[in-house]
Amino acid sequence: MIKLKKNNPFIVAVVVAGLLLFFQAFGWLRPLENILTNAVKPLAGVLYNWGSDLEVSSNDGVNPAELETKIIDLQKEVAVLTVANSKLTETISENKKLQALLDFRASSDWQVVSAEVIARDETSEDGRDLLINRGLRDGLRIGLAVVNEGGVVVGQILEVKETTAKICLTTSPSCRLAAAIQNENETQGLTDGNLGLTIKMSYIPQLEKIKVGDTIISSGLGGNIPRGLVIGRVASVFNESNEVWQEATIEPLVDLNRLTIVAVIIP
Repeated sequence: MIKLKKNNPFIVAVVVAGLLLFFQAFGWLRPLENILTNAVKPLAGVLYNWGSDLEVSSNDGVNPAELETKIIDLQKEVAVLTVANSKLTETISENKKLQALLDFRASSDWQVVSAEVIARDETSEDGRDLLINRGLRDGLRIGLAVVNEGGVVVGQILEVKETTAKICLTTSPSCRLAAAIQNENETQGLTDGNLGLTIKMSYIPQLEKIKVGDTIISSGLGGNIPRGLVIGRVASVFNESNEVWQEATIEPLVDLNRLTIVAVIIP
């Protein structure tokens, strides 16, 4: 007779298998099967996705040389688009200035000659004089006022040739304008540039009352520049009780370093 040992692994396995088949036949294991299936589903999905990604990577392997070529092509395309966008931005800016200049011309009582700034004269005293593409054939002459697209005085004609002219900016020491303060007494004075940064108004009688914020305009004296063109605004006042004259520092109303389109006023 064969003796069966207790805890024999083979016998235990057979008994467990028999019990599982018995329970399966009666459907007693179905709830447990559902629990196990739901628990394993997420892991199976992850494993499937990993396998798919590996397969795609294997089938669509990119040649490093081809990838580098694509990168270079994209960089060239970005450069082209950047240039196109820059030109478009500049065109929009210029169109706005031209429209403002047309509006100023329409409301002006004087002849207005538009011009483009074509160069900066580095040989001038402070390297700030500008060249414009209008000259004698357009009716320009020395001493005429130059304004921006909004009608603010930015300079004066200094030299004129047949097709070009040189203008000095209001902040240049070589640019002197007969000016007036828009105050109760319409105080007269003379402006010239101050170190290329601001405008200085001199020969203001000591007894005249001027204050920060007063608007400075052209006085009309001299004949070349009509009265009423805005030059700037008083930024500070310097006076001494023992002096005959007082002075004022005038702040320009426009950025003189960004002039591209200007106009010359012919009274």
